[in-house]
Amino acid sequence: MKTILTVLIAMLFLNQVKAQDFIGSWQGNVPAGGTSLRLVFNIKKSGDTSYSATFDSPDQSVSGIPCGKVYKVKDSVWIDIPVIKGGYYGLWDGKDGIKGIYHQNAAKIPLNLKRLTDKDKDVANKEPDRPQTPKPPFNYVSEDVEYDNADKSLHYGATFTRPKGDGKYPAAIIITGSGTQDRDGTLFGHKLYWVLADYLTRNGIAVLRVDDRGAGKSTLGNNISTVTSADFSYDVETSLNYLETRTDVDKKHLGLIGHSEGGIIAPMVAARRKDVNFIVLWAGPVVGGAETNAMQNAHLLREQGLDSLTVNAFLNLYRKELAQFASSVNQETLDPKVAEVFDAWKKEQPQSTLDALNVKNNTIFGRDLVKMFNSLYDMPWMRYFITYDPATDLSKVKCSVLAVDGSKDMQVDAKSNLDRIREILTKNGNKHFEVRELPGLNHLLQTATTGDVFEYEKISETMSPDAMKIISDWIKIHTR
Repeated sequence: MKTILTVLIAMLFLNQVKAQDFIGSWQGNVPAGGTSLRLVFNIKKSGDTSYSATFDSPDQSVSGIPCGKVYKVKDSVWIDIPVIKGGYYGLWDGKDGIKGIYHQNAAKIPLNLKRLTDKDKDVANKEPDRPQTPKPPFNYVSEDVEYDNADKSLHYGATFTRPKGDGKYPAAIIITGSGTQDRDGTLFGHKLYWVLADYLTRNGIAVLRVDDRGAGKSTLGNNISTVTSADFSYDVETSLNYLETRTDVDKKHLGLIGHSEGGIIAPMVAARRKDVNFIVLWAGPVVGGAETNAMQNAHLLREQGLDSLTVNAFLNLYRKELAQFASSVNQETLDPKVAEVFDAWKKEQPQSTLDALNVKNNTIFGRDLVKMFNSLYDMPWMRYFITYDPATDLSKVKCSVLAVDGSKDMQVDAKSNLDRIREILTKNGNKHFEVRELPGLNHLLQTATTGDVFEYEKISETMSPDAMKIISDWIKIHTR
């Protein structure tokens, strides 16, 4: 998805030796959508026997996120991380390594850490080659702004850019993909949303790009562990309300550009708000979260060398299990359904398929199947993503719609999603939409070789100029 699913992490460690042995920065890597993200944990001493910690995600330009309490017992440490409803438990080897487990809700991920030397830090801080990152001086107005939602429970930080001059300009809000992202969409040194905003603004379109909750200047709010895409849609409405207070914005031509998860959020807002003049669905998972999640898992299995019959058997099981979420009011009602589906599926499979998927008793790939789906269900964002049908809101959208995706997108399948968008908008009578599959581009609309997530970091191009021109030209045509 939009990006890669962001994993927020935490801290660790200790032993009964001198405090300075534990103070410092430690780095590990966590899997994220087929690649990995660096996490740096910073440990400080806050008292004679107490410690504090923060963590950074350099690949996403996120730093200084506070952790909760740090508990130390001999060589073991537990770090509480309230922001992700989880924590980290690790064992220090007495030197420069820590082995541990990070957990978020019921999900557990091995996370091993290495102490960072000053040389390591210099290498980590070296800027990658990203020639499209905008550099001043700019030939347009760029203004950092802040505003609140109606009840003041959330505060947002954003950057508004517009052409120079005293006119009123068509304006678009960029809606980020899944995971916590800053306003620039920073990932592996790429400033995805800033690059697009720069291009659009240079072509006469004002842009508002906003920090997600908990990133940059935007606050987390009080219910961060339970928020879903529906909640994020109201964040977008707050930003839309802010734009309408500006005298340099053409209120008749306000639009939304939704990337990945943002591609299902934009229609939610447009279905409710008549003041949305256009929306751009950029790699939107309109076939639904269940199918998108299933296809992402199938892609990973193919990458591991499993044959098509085995992958299809897994897909058959996975889809049936996710289908149980909508009719389950809690985990207690879900678990027996998951077990029943699994038992029936096993009886239909040849032994060769069961062996290939490492099915033993109630496990698959070495994981207890009931617990695996239970952990997905236990995450409110994921449960909503799996059960929500994007057609519900997209079928109500009457404004102009552009849907684009790259043919090499390995996170959101271009063909099935673009076909679904075309089908929904045709059925609802929308006369002002265009659907385009862009050859050779990936989920970020970079020019790609394979389209796999691990390539994002290796590609110096942040976003295809041809793709940006398509989006810009279309917006200009539909805001005349």
